Amino acid sequence: MLAPRRTWLAIVCLLLALIAYYLSWFTHETAAFTMNAFDLAEWSSLHPAVRSSSPPMLTSFLLRAPQLALVLALALAANQLPDPRGRWVLRLGAGLLALRFMPPTDFFSGATDDPNYRQMALLAALASGGIVAALLLTRVPLRWQCWLLAGILTGGMVTGWAGLSRAKTLLDNFEIDVQTGTGVVGFMLACGVGVIIILLPEDRLRWSARWTAAARKTS
Repeated sequence: MLAPRRTWLAIVCLLLALIAYYLSWFTHETAAFTMNAFDLAEWSSLHPAVRSSSPPMLTSFLLRAPQLALVLALALAANQLPDPRGRWVLRLGAGLLALRFMPPTDFFSGATDDPNYRQMALLAALASGGIVAALLLTRVPLRWQCWLLAGILTGGMVTGWAGLSRAKTLLDNFEIDVQTGTGVVGFMLACGVGVIIILLPEDRLRWSARWTAAARKTS
């Protein structure tokens, strides 16, 4: 089990990654093409090449997968908290984030043939199932849960970058010159630091803290 301080540091990294996910991943001189990852996934879903790709809607899925990773990571991180109230608050937050995947009401009133809506419904189901699975994993050794948590965050980083690269190709085809935004940089940094906090042995962290304290005294 992670020490309480490390658990909260990891949760802060997850929350920072969530904020970064909704900051701009691409910037452009016009606001219409300055998009966060979620909006970029929605924009990509309208492109005929994305809908006809194999598998279909891959670019949109890769851009939405980081949010799915954060839902699962929050649900797993909740198992590390000693306070039951804190665990349920974090699980509730994961559940609310999972609701972002819910397709519009048109999907439930008959528009089930839309591939974008179907993907969102699938992701909503995966996110909800992941939260339930995290509850069932409470009996699994917490160290194994830490490795799983680190793997999920790493997967979110890889899929996010892959989706961004594919979306950049789509925009280049329209000759739309966009720049990489601060959101994707912040997301990668927050997830990367989170993985280090989760996996780095406790004695290494203590040594680093002592070294930093000693350096401050001598300066």
